Amino acid sequence: MPGAGALLLRLDSADRILSADEPILRLQAQAGGAADGRIAVPQIAAVARLARRLDILIARPLLIGGEQIDIRLWVRARPVAGGVELGFSEWQESPHVPSNDTAALRAAEIALAAEGGEWRTDAQMRFLHPGDTLDFVAAGDEFAAIFPEGSGQSHALAAAIAAQQSFFGLEARGAPNARSVILSGHPLFDADGAFLGYRGKASLVEEEPAHAPPPGPASAHQPTLPDFGKRLDLALRQPLTRIIANAETIRSRVEGPIRGDYAAYAADIADAGRHLMELVDDLADLQAIDRPNFTVAREEIDLADIARRAAGLLGVKAADRGLRIEAPKADETAPAIGEFRRALQIAVNLLGNAVRYSPEQSTIWLRAEATDETATLVVADQGRGIAHEDHERVFEKFERLGRDDTAGTGLGLYISRRLARAMGGDITIESAPGQGARFVLSLPVAPEPSTEN
Repeated sequence: MPGAGALLLRLDSADRILSADEPILRLQAQAGGAADGRIAVPQIAAVARLARRLDILIARPLLIGGEQIDIRLWVRARPVAGGVELGFSEWQESPHVPSNDTAALRAAEIALAAEGGEWRTDAQMRFLHPGDTLDFVAAGDEFAAIFPEGSGQSHALAAAIAAQQSFFGLEARGAPNARSVILSGHPLFDADGAFLGYRGKASLVEEEPAHAPPPGPASAHQPTLPDFGKRLDLALRQPLTRIIANAETIRSRVEGPIRGDYAAYAADIADAGRHLMELVDDLADLQAIDRPNFTVAREEIDLADIARRAAGLLGVKAADRGLRIEAPKADETAPAIGEFRRALQIAVNLLGNAVRYSPEQSTIWLRAEATDETATLVVADQGRGIAHEDHERVFEKFERLGRDDTAGTGLGLYISRRLARAMGGDITIESAPGQGARFVLSLPVAPEPSTEN
């Protein structure tokens, strides 16, 4: 498996390999291609051709399946003079499931998509690799001894393992006094169908605060939103990713010409898939930020850099509508304190709204600056604007201001403001009908280091 650094690939205008890092060359050989020939991995070739045809940066996740392993990674393809440069990151390998059963393959994908640390057992259900989460487990320990039947939901766990079936999001308590964990896993088999053991993910159960009120009388009969959101996220994310990627491949005609109406159908499928993915993402975030003990990290971040990253991520969508995004220049900085991942999520949401609601052939501005106490990121568009009496209403759950299309979930601004306030900042709006909108993310800046002895 590659290390943490990005892997690089350079193709010429005919998709022939000019240079490539060793893991990419191994993939090329496994696909039947030569080290200096045309790229033979279909997923990589499709992204390269799309980037070259549109002459813009393309960034997207890929799933590359093989006889022994499946590889999930993130690719960024950038057109350059005479060809395309591709960078690969977030490389993750998992054993290929040798089964013709689509349901079994999907179950394995869902199990490995769960949050937490990975664990692995052998055919006798002894731990080969407990992972970081199961810190009370040692290699060689028996699974049944650590998670005996009858602890939490592990009766369902024991039944699934006895039947060599996948399981998802089951809560179980391990060693005495150990915290409860959420386990997901799927069975592994060799080419002859012999059982090899289990592989899965484990995450700690979040403890309720001591002052949490007792559950109401209906809670014993109704599933909570966190359970619902987690199961929905696990069940839908992988299938939706595949639907979107396949529909985009068809729409872009990268594998050959198709009828125009078929390409339009594929575009509709991809759009619908993205809408559902937005809903899954928003529900997952909603279950987290509405918990009483929700917190964010405190890191030194740069809002100008975050704005440039958001512009890169949404450049394709903006170009499809003829929109121009003006992002901060490469030498501009706006240092702040917050959580990088959450700040980027907010920026992408604000910019995504601007792209969605701006008129075609218009401009969106991203501006970042910092004062002694506050750093700000402004996202301004030339849309139809928002009336003053609706400025606070747009931050409410499921509020879409009466739009009758299917775009958006009505949760993005609510989640973004909650995240901003959790980081010690806020999101405000300046807008009027017919004058566009300016959303302003403000975060605290890093305090100056003390000079006192």
